[in-house]
Amino acid sequence: MKTPEEKDFLMERIIALEIKQKVELELLKLQFHSTVEQLNPLYFIKNSFKQLTAAPEIKSGLLDSAVNMTSQYLTRNPFLGRFQKPIKNILGNVLMTVLNKLSPKKEPQH
Repeated sequence: MKTPEEKDFLMERIIALEIKQKVELELLKLQFHSTVEQLNPLYFIKNSFKQLTAAPEIKSGLLDSAVNMTSQYLTRNPFLGRFQKPIKNILGNVLMTVLNKLSPKKEPQH
């Protein structure tokens, strides 16, 4: 038969292990929810885009592309179609020249 001290010691150990088990279960649940969230395709795409745009070279490339696409869209925008063709050509050329001067230039790589 076990002495009362041994029984008390065993009960304390059981209680400590149950508390440890509850804490580990909560941590496991948090890790599970975090993993499920990270496996979400939208989360994956969003993080990939953030990492992609964090690089300075890519940022400048995206900015160049955005400026060029915007300038091309604006020069061919239908609101200019209300004017006569010569006026449309003149405005388009002026707008294209202004936007090309504003857009950053790429330096030639050696």
